[in-house]
Amino acid sequence: MLDNKWTHGKVKFSLDELPSIFFSSPGIKAISTTIDNNIGEEITLLITESKYNVREFEGKDITKFMQKAGLVNTSHGPVCFFLYYFPDPLTGAQVTYENTLNPKDDQQLYLYKKLSKQKYWHVIIADDERNVVNFFEFQNVYNLADTLIQIESVCGNMQVSDFMSAKAEYENNYSIERLLAM
Repeated sequence: MLDNKWTHGKVKFSLDELPSIFFSSPGIKAISTTIDNNIGEEITLLITESKYNVREFEGKDITKFMQKAGLVNTSHGPVCFFLYYFPDPLTGAQVTYENTLNPKDDQQLYLYKKLSKQKYWHVIIADDERNVVNFFEFQNVYNLADTLIQIESVCGNMQVSDFMSAKAEYENNYSIERLLAM
């Protein structure tokens, strides 16, 4: 496993070199970054929100970071989902972000396979103007590697005829609340 524990105390990141697409809509994205030159490339989870919705996270201690993964079969093929959630540091209400992947697309799974091999997960919260408002890390206790093996095993003989249609069907049939309850 990549030992990528952050040991440099407070930090200031510049996200200027990241593609604009990362900031065009709110959500969570797995991105390849180098945040410590001594460690090299790693996968970081980037949460983006509008500048009006993200200030509640600025400088606040995020004490828990959870992940739930699953697979849903649609009439157009399987859809893999990842839910990331944590308690809002001000209200305690659950904040949830969702990411969907085509489980038959090795390029989409690649980032998550790399993430699964890191000792620590780093999360950056930024606004839509690329201003970083929070950075935190959690020890990797998520068993993502096992989850990805199971997903690939289940999807082995499945086909995806049209992923965008599969994703649309998934979104029409499954709410975040329903997925969390599964």
